[in-house]
Amino acid sequence: MPEPGVSIVVPTYREVENLPRLIPQAAAALSDRGWNWEMIVIDDNSPDGTREMLAQLSSQWPQLRYRIRENQRGLSSAVLTGLAMAHYDYLLVMDADLSHPPESIPALIEPLLENKADFTIGSRYVAGGKTEDWGRFRWINSAVATLLSRPFTKSVRDPMAGFFALPRRLYLAADELNPIGYKIGLELIVKCHVTQVLEVPIVFRNRLHGESKLTIKEQFRYLEHLSRLYDFRFPKAAPRIKFLIAAACGSVACVGLYYAASATGAAFLSALTAGLLAMIAVTLLFFIRYVRAQKTDTAMRYPYLEFTIISMVELVAGLLCGQFARAYTGRFPAILCALAALLISRYLMRKALRHDLRGLRHQQS
Repeated sequence: MPEPGVSIVVPTYREVENLPRLIPQAAAALSDRGWNWEMIVIDDNSPDGTREMLAQLSSQWPQLRYRIRENQRGLSSAVLTGLAMAHYDYLLVMDADLSHPPESIPALIEPLLENKADFTIGSRYVAGGKTEDWGRFRWINSAVATLLSRPFTKSVRDPMAGFFALPRRLYLAADELNPIGYKIGLELIVKCHVTQVLEVPIVFRNRLHGESKLTIKEQFRYLEHLSRLYDFRFPKAAPRIKFLIAAACGSVACVGLYYAASATGAAFLSALTAGLLAMIAVTLLFFIRYVRAQKTDTAMRYPYLEFTIISMVELVAGLLCGQFARAYTGRFPAILCALAALLISRYLMRKALRHDLRGLRHQQS
């Protein structure tokens, strides 16, 4: 029986100081296992000499393969590029900054070989795992991100980990992978329909060289990624929930601007108009995000024209209902009536135009 093989995928950007340390440590961890292995480094054209360093290292380590991507960026897409290049039956993904301990590579692969799991994670949050010197903000950020992913991962304690392994057969059978941001592991758990996850405790180390790639922009991209996964896993419930979220945010903006306008002495109709326009503006922000996220499978040729038509109808409906209600009730009940009329109009117009509740019309419609 042939020895098992492991393909280690490492996405990089500005990690030239870490690579000469990572590869020997990974080799040492695998040296006594008798496994075939390769390390595939996917670099996004780092300007720090990574290309030259990889050329030098590949002459020392025949197991090293690499690709320099000059016209593409992003951690998740880099990982997918590496996975597609893999030769062996077991795939492992890790960072280059040594925050993921190379000596733990065998511990992630062995449960797969023994059929004890179909996805393993190097976990910070199970017994025996820990992190080094995290500040309060980073802890809170991780906790919130994990909580938002809970509907996909159930009892998994560290679904956000970037240190994970899976059989290649599972990856090849995945639904279409379309991640954005940096949480490719979560994408694979969902799209590969993983049923058994095993968390292996690790010590998550602070990087010694280079800078973290986790920015505010990446955090927003993670939220966009979650939105896509919710659509995939919960195709009926997700649009309804997003409609309610957009409606709630818009309603807060509407009431707030109404009272702000009223405080300046504006008449009821003028203040109500300002409030309803604020709600439509908030809805537009959500709509722009939906259109951008779903641009590959939406059937709408003129999405913003359709949005404008719906918005005009709902604005008129809200103003008429609010003005009518104001003649018989107080201001706040009249605002609620206007909001209700606006939302009902929005719902009916989207149905008439064959949109889903987010306002999108898809190819299959």
